[in-house]
Amino acid sequence: MVLSAVKPAHPQRGRLARALGQAAHRLQEARIPFRAGQIVVGDDPFNGRREGIVVVIRSPHLGIRVPGTPAGSLMFFDHRNVRYPE
Repeated sequence: MVLSAVKPAHPQRGRLARALGQAAHRLQEARIPFRAGQIVVGDDPFNGRREGIVVVIRSPHLGIRVPGTPAGSLMFFDHRNVRYPE
């Protein structure tokens, strides 16, 4: 008995799943309320509270440049732990 190559019943399902995954990723990125260049305060349970400028947005994290740190160093915070300064 020879097994033949099995063809998927619906080849479009893979494309549809990929398109839906990309759309979901874009929606998740769009929910971050901060933009590059804004001054924010990040709360970290290990490193404390830091105020800085948003430089990088990689959902779900924000890269914040904190004054007084070496050039090129960023602190990353989950966007849920970041707020606007009072």
